[in-house]
Amino acid sequence: MGAKKLIVLIVMAVALAHRSDGQQARPLAEQLKLSAVMPRGAMLYIQASDLSVLMKTWLASPVRAQFYDSDSFAAFQKSRVYLKLQDRKKDFESAIGVGLDESRLAELAGRVSAVAMYDIGKVELVFVTEIARPRALASALFKQAPQFQERSAEGISYYVRDVTTDGGRLNQQFCFAYVEGKLMVTTAEGLMIRAIGNIKNSGTDSLLADVVALATSASGFAAHDLTMWLDQARLNRNRYFDNYWIHRNASRELAAIESGLIDLRIGREGMTEQRWFRMGDGGQRMGAGLLSVEQLGALMKFVPADAQLVEVHGAASTDKLSSAVEKALFGNLPTLNAAPPEIPADHARKSTTLDDSTRAERYSNLDARFDTDVDDEQAPGRGLVVGSRGSEKGRVLERQSRNFARNIGSVLDVSSGDYCELVRSKSESGRPFIRFERAIVARLKSEAGSNREALERAIIDELRAKYIVSGTEPLLMWKDDGSVRFVAESLLEQGAAYAVSSNYLVLASSREFASDILQAAKAQQAPVGPVEATDFYALIRVASAKPVFDTLMSKLDGREQKTKPKRRKVDSEEDEEREVKFFSENLSSLIAASAIKEARLSRRSEGGVISERVVYAW
Repeated sequence: MGAKKLIVLIVMAVALAHRSDGQQARPLAEQLKLSAVMPRGAMLYIQASDLSVLMKTWLASPVRAQFYDSDSFAAFQKSRVYLKLQDRKKDFESAIGVGLDESRLAELAGRVSAVAMYDIGKVELVFVTEIARPRALASALFKQAPQFQERSAEGISYYVRDVTTDGGRLNQQFCFAYVEGKLMVTTAEGLMIRAIGNIKNSGTDSLLADVVALATSASGFAAHDLTMWLDQARLNRNRYFDNYWIHRNASRELAAIESGLIDLRIGREGMTEQRWFRMGDGGQRMGAGLLSVEQLGALMKFVPADAQLVEVHGAASTDKLSSAVEKALFGNLPTLNAAPPEIPADHARKSTTLDDSTRAERYSNLDARFDTDVDDEQAPGRGLVVGSRGSEKGRVLERQSRNFARNIGSVLDVSSGDYCELVRSKSESGRPFIRFERAIVARLKSEAGSNREALERAIIDELRAKYIVSGTEPLLMWKDDGSVRFVAESLLEQGAAYAVSSNYLVLASSREFASDILQAAKAQQAPVGPVEATDFYALIRVASAKPVFDTLMSKLDGREQKTKPKRRKVDSEEDEEREVKFFSENLSSLIAASAIKEARLSRRSEGGVISERVVYAW
């Protein structure tokens, strides 16, 4: 139940492959009819169009076995939230005499089914499924009815049993009933009484109005295999959500969202997730401007087949585009938001002629002592801020950064500000690290719409400031490689290149990437993009990026990358204590279990509602 069920639900959706095409449009109240049973005040509501089919498919799916055999699930089993939920589940099972697991859910699952969560900490929920009466009465749950107290509400009988849980600190109830073709289970008696009242009194206290209110403003909404409504504002205030939500962004990105509606449509070749978010004050827009299908298609033609991440932005400001160019060509250098820590006196007295043992101790953490020892005193202090030691360096950094952004902005004579960001990565034989290449493709007002001399001068100046030690004078010069202009310097690992194709400017961190981008545009392949206008579009080639991701994260985590033997359920103390590395093991195994090869996201804003469409392919 709770977080475990939510994770299983997400992974289960990836495994399913039945079709739901050809559905006729029905009134929203009919599509979301079980929300009329749910009492108001829920944090989230999840509905399945046919839970019985979903559970049968999930239990037989190889993805299920892969997920439970993964490092990701092994790490989850050791988490505090999992252990707490397991204890809570055991308390309920002991009290009612029936196991509560996937097999039990499959036994009880009918066609249209739904669950609403009201309190995460207490696991207060309502579960409703449409099921034939003979099947419900034959279930293990109803066979335990004599062990429960029978009570009534609105003339309807329901069964209740008290449950003491949370180490004796919490008293709850487990209730079930069969009402007008629906099997209902609640973990609070008050929720059962209110749910029965909704059925008998046409939902006067129901969640239906809240759910339909958002669905009405969600352009193109239709309920398919799985649908979830959530009260994001209420979730943001919940301490369990704030503590256990992995992204920890409730006070930032999620703060502007009032409510959300998410619908999953599952097919044999992939899954489509449609999202609608009603925004509050300060969150009306997430996109810069609308991109037409033609604009998107023209930019996407530049995308090589090995580009693993593609982002297309519409009508961006010159400042935003200038920042994107700087990031693509030079990367991001760390910026300290506070003064660096003081160097301990005993360390400060040590010279740079330390022996091996003292040097190892001195540089065990690469903090300000490392910067003090190795920084070129004549070079700009990249990353320092005004007010700290070396504030003059900070002033130089800020001034030069502003100069580059201003210079490159004046050079980028773009037509509407729409541009495309591309990233690819690869491991190179004989080299310990991963090579990342970035690029920008922007539409110019005309083929001659850029000051190439000023562009080259601005890039050379920034390369010198960022990567060249003061006092040395390596010759940085531009050379031609076909249609690509690039910076030629054999000792400089970080490069820069650009090219102009028709009225599009290509800026890349390497001439190879720039050349491949031009070749992709010349190939005239069918553009990979959405079929409707959008504010923002992204393409993530998961299968292509994962081997490089695994190589990089294995090195950063200090572990050898090798084929891991099949996980088996063991009780050994060694396995229980083994730390599962988050990126190289936990996240990597979850990606592998999902079998997702590619994901495409498009986003647009309309009338205070942000809509997103994500297409997953496996």
